[in-house]
Amino acid sequence: MPDASGHGPADGHARDETRGAARDAARDAAEYDSLFGHPPVEPDATAAYGEHPDQLVDFYAPRGEVRGSAPLVVLLHGGAYRARVDRRHFSPLADFLARRGFAVASVEYRRGAALPRQDDGARADTANAAAPAQGEAP
Repeated sequence: MPDASGHGPADGHARDETRGAARDAARDAAEYDSLFGHPPVEPDATAAYGEHPDQLVDFYAPRGEVRGSAPLVVLLHGGAYRARVDRRHFSPLADFLARRGFAVASVEYRRGAALPRQDDGARADTANAAAPAQGEAP
């Protein structure tokens, strides 16, 4: 049965779906701008933890006044197993944390179509990255 505006329940559902799709598109655009809208920040040091070119950890030393040893933050960028999303996209966050007195290790790992099972390389790499992250932070 139509409501006072002359639209039935199905019309309201279609409007809700349209609003939801627009909201989702706006959120996706904001996330894209947030991820790709900042220039990369060069690390203070980089260490390899394996043979593959993606098996790296970038280190950002704490900046400013630090009393005693600085807490270590280990960043895993999440990359969605996509080759175009890597640790450089997290480097502004790493720099932000370093400027607030944290030592930061930003881990890169194998991902993407080159791996038979994408999660195998990422799991092994993130576990193996802990050794240089603990022992070689600047």
